[in-house]
Amino acid sequence: MRLCKALLTAVLLASTALVGVAPTAQAGDHERVRVLTWNIFHGGREPTPDNLNDLIDQVIDLEPDVFFAVETYGSGDLITDALTRRAHNGRYTGVRITDRPAGQDNLWLFTKYEVVATYPKPQGGPVSDFNLGGVRVRVPHDGELNLFATWLTYTDPWDGYLIDENAIDRRDGREPRHSVAAVVQAERAQTQYITDIVQNQLPRMLGGNTAPVLLGGDFNTLPGADWTPSQADCPNHFGLSYPLTATKVVTDAGFVDTFRAANPDVCAVPGRTWSPLPTEKLITDQRIDFLFAKGNVETRATRIVDQRMRRHGPGVFYSDHAAVVSDLKVRW
Repeated sequence: MRLCKALLTAVLLASTALVGVAPTAQAGDHERVRVLTWNIFHGGREPTPDNLNDLIDQVIDLEPDVFFAVETYGSGDLITDALTRRAHNGRYTGVRITDRPAGQDNLWLFTKYEVVATYPKPQGGPVSDFNLGGVRVRVPHDGELNLFATWLTYTDPWDGYLIDENAIDRRDGREPRHSVAAVVQAERAQTQYITDIVQNQLPRMLGGNTAPVLLGGDFNTLPGADWTPSQADCPNHFGLSYPLTATKVVTDAGFVDTFRAANPDVCAVPGRTWSPLPTEKLITDQRIDFLFAKGNVETRATRIVDQRMRRHGPGVFYSDHAAVVSDLKVRW
């Protein structure tokens, strides 16, 4: 009788494997996930439409499992098709987050994983689908990930420029022209948007789902943790510090800044993402593009990509933003 039961169990297990039913996630299961976060600048078509082909080459070369794209603006279908045909990383799904006509479709999300749910649009606050949207995906071992693309509004005056002007003044022996209060005030809109996202929109969208969350995009502000008094003596900080609040809202909610987790020395590895273009001659290192992770996520490495591929020859970088590439280990 015991032998018969053992044979029956073996047959049932074999049958399950044959029909392709995935085993449920077990404690200790994990997936290595590469995430690309990049504002591609006017759909990648600046300074000329030909730039998009080179930019897509760079995306293909990175082989992201997840790609949060900002300023996608009509290029989403081309990127989806190119990733599927050329990245040798499986079939990709492109998700248009911003539900507007081509040319106004700011946020897209690209992933090789199966999309099992698309979250509803933001409601009831300043944030719209121009700023936030996401999906839940299934990864190997039947684990899940929640993916949210983000863009926080730009404001004029912008805190990044105010901080740089103060640094120039201090370098040149003058008193900084902008007060600390003015710098913090210039970040008010970004703080308002991310507070709505973290405290209202994400909890409503997730509806209690506890799978790990990745939140990536262009935040249009500098990381508060990089500009505290303890970093005032970093090169090009010139003894200055600011109580910036927007990214602190995210980390206070339990998210980890994956770049800084992988590169804890702010002075040695500032991580400039604004801007690779020579027209932006800033003396401070402006890191305004982020990937935040929440849940059982380990950051293995994060780096900035801000140089053209060698085979493309000399020229300016493909976007006015550098790309952020994070290699993660996600456990269930």
